[in-house]
Amino acid sequence: MSNTQQLAADDPKLEQISLHYILSFSHEEYGRATSIKNIKDKFTSTPGKPPYQNGIPAEYYDTVKEDKVAPPERKANASIVSLARNGDIDGVVFSMKQMEDRFNKRYGYPYVFLNEEEFTEEFKS
Repeated sequence: MSNTQQLAADDPKLEQISLHYILSFSHEEYGRATSIKNIKDKFTSTPGKPPYQNGIPAEYYDTVKEDKVAPPERKANASIVSLARNGDIDGVVFSMKQMEDRFNKRYGYPYVFLNEEEFTEEFKS
């Protein structure tokens, strides 16, 4: 047995890569489905922006569908706690908007912000 045959027999990943390579060229649909461009498009909807900045999909809004569970009639006695510094104001505002859009506008839980020092007037407003 030659060195190449021995390498192929010892490494099942090499067999998988070879099979993928052959299928990519012999079956056009398989080649399209497994192309890097297609895979990249599945994970990024706006080039150059991280996924969390692409906006909220319509399915997260209050459209009630038969397969979705309605909110409970009684909500838990709770609040949303956030640890934030005065310099984190932009991130806090962004996170609050996402939390409101996806969850809290339906339930209305209060927010509690904790800091190691007194909050500035800019943060409070």
